[in-house]
Amino acid sequence: MADDSTLKYSIDLSFEEIRLPPFQDILIVGRKCPQGKIGLSKSFEYLVPNEFLSFNVDDEIVEAVFINKRVLNKIDKESVMRILKEKVFPYVSECEILKIDFKVRMYYSSLEEEV
Repeated sequence: MADDSTLKYSIDLSFEEIRLPPFQDILIVGRKCPQGKIGLSKSFEYLVPNEFLSFNVDDEIVEAVFINKRVLNKIDKESVMRILKEKVFPYVSECEILKIDFKVRMYYSSLEEEV
């Protein structure tokens, strides 16, 4: 019995450059995340030394937050943490790592100078 069918392939292909680490702004680490704060800290030492600061968090679900120093040059740590606690922490589960895009846009409403 002859097989008259022809095998064909259909492939969709895309690619893009990635940066290490694969996030830019903030990383939230759940308390029961397998990698843990120490493991992630060591990874950062090798991948992007001196680019992120880590902060321990007093929360039942969240263990730590890693914040890119670029963000902290624009807005203070307390303000960032307050925003995260209000808007993001309620959605974090204890076994996950959450990547946060935290874009800070600076603007002045009016500038006046005396001449």
